[in-house]
Amino acid sequence: MPRTLFGRLLLHSVAVLAVFLAVAGMAGSRFVDRWETERVGRDLEGVAWAAAPRLVELAGGALQAEVRRLAERTGLRVTVIRADGVVLADSHRDPATMENHAGRPEVREALAGRVGHAVRRSASIGEPLVYVAVPATPVVRVARSLASVAALQRELRKRLGIAAILGFGVAFGLAAVFSRNTARRLRRMTEFATRAGAGDLEAPLAVGGADELADLERALGGLRDALREELRLLRAERARLHSLLDHLPDGILVLGRDGRIRMANPAARRILRLGHPAEDRTGAEALRHPDLLAALARCQADPAHPPDPVAVTWPDPPCRLLARFVPHPDEEGGAGVLVVLRDVTRQHELERMRRDFVANLAHELRTPLTAIRGAAETLPEALDEDPGAAARFLESIRRNARRLEALLQDVAELARIEAGAAPLRPERVDARAPVRTVVEMFSAEAERAGVDLAAEVPPDPVEASIDPEKLESILINLVQNAVRYTPAGGRARVRLEARDDRLVYRVEDTGIGIPPSEIPRVTERFYRVDPGRSRATGGTGLGLAIVKHLTELMGGALRIEPLHPQGTRVTVTVPRDAAAPAAP
Repeated sequence: MPRTLFGRLLLHSVAVLAVFLAVAGMAGSRFVDRWETERVGRDLEGVAWAAAPRLVELAGGALQAEVRRLAERTGLRVTVIRADGVVLADSHRDPATMENHAGRPEVREALAGRVGHAVRRSASIGEPLVYVAVPATPVVRVARSLASVAALQRELRKRLGIAAILGFGVAFGLAAVFSRNTARRLRRMTEFATRAGAGDLEAPLAVGGADELADLERALGGLRDALREELRLLRAERARLHSLLDHLPDGILVLGRDGRIRMANPAARRILRLGHPAEDRTGAEALRHPDLLAALARCQADPAHPPDPVAVTWPDPPCRLLARFVPHPDEEGGAGVLVVLRDVTRQHELERMRRDFVANLAHELRTPLTAIRGAAETLPEALDEDPGAAARFLESIRRNARRLEALLQDVAELARIEAGAAPLRPERVDARAPVRTVVEMFSAEAERAGVDLAAEVPPDPVEASIDPEKLESILINLVQNAVRYTPAGGRARVRLEARDDRLVYRVEDTGIGIPPSEIPRVTERFYRVDPGRSRATGGTGLGLAIVKHLTELMGGALRIEPLHPQGTRVTVTVPRDAAAPAAP
């Protein structure tokens, strides 16, 4: 059996052609035999009818002589048979020696009044003959040997054989051309399908003709176009997914059922300190923390009941992580796990600050309220017994009431700023004005405290588009701290430096200073470096928090740094044009 498609097609075509020619040859041979036999029968019938009128008038030797002359002239065998089957004359034998012919089929037909036909081997002469008997009285029968018919058939078969060979050759050539063309088109479609399966969807595929193969070619072309469009959509979707995962702040870790990492986005690699690629590691190697490993094991053991989110403190880089474990089928249909890691350090810190704020606010309110309550309860007795003590109690009530008022004002202002209820209202003003206003505002307090307070500003006007009210609030809080935390004999300076696109305000003092380790937290609400001293000076603990939020609202930057040997410098940089961001 040939192994190539062309060979199989050609073999099948040749086999079909051979069977067809064999069947056609056999059918043709039978048709020729029947046709030739019928033709001979018609000729014999004509001879018999032509000879019958003369033969029925003769008898005896004259009849036998006439029969022989007729046979010599026509080449046929002629027999005259009486109604009882006795042979009266025969051209090839002595009638006296011949058996009764009443039982011959053609004779029975003639005696019945019909022309009788028969083909059989003659018992008298031992040859196959065609017999025709006509219903005359007596019956006239003529016969002809089939030897001539056989010779004709042999010649016809010879010619049919030659024609069959020629036809077979032509058909073989046509079958070869058809098979080769069909095999070539099928091979072309196979190559196209192979290339398409390998991802080459730009491979050309010619469509020829209007047959079934052309329909298949068109169908393959349509399938190629549909696959190309589907692949384009899949690639676009994959690109969008990769872009989303690459820019997602949450870490995404996909684990297979074997526990190995199938995918890790940049955030997960950054949080877990994974190398690139991370796919050569296991989930246990990446997660490391005992609580995370326990949650992972529970999710793998019981995917129908995933564990609750797990919050852990991650050591490197230091952060607070919230991890979710979600069952996820892998590419083989197994029970994989999707791990979502969210850095909640900021939220955790904000929650801590909120708790601290509530606790500190309660504490800050409790202290003056306790003092006011105590003074108020003692005041009635003091009014009668010690008027001087009563005056001190009244002063204590006034002082703590002012402290409460200042605290509530600062809390309200901070809340307004954070809620966005304090929008910027820029004006075209001289940027030196807020410095001079604030220094003048605190000059008397600084003089009483023995602090040298002064403003250092450029000699010429500094035109700027700023919100003077908010800038004054910033400077009020900074100068107030500088005066309160600078001991007698110290100094405080408020400076302005004008640059092309920004304004730099600096408040420097020679006070108690801020330890470098405390600087990151001093802008938190109610945070105090020295709580006892801060309360003694009347501070609310909200000043630097207000400064920070107002500076950010103005698009500026805040910097706090210690001075050597003591003191603090606070730098506030804001845009000279309120619509432009400040440079650091």
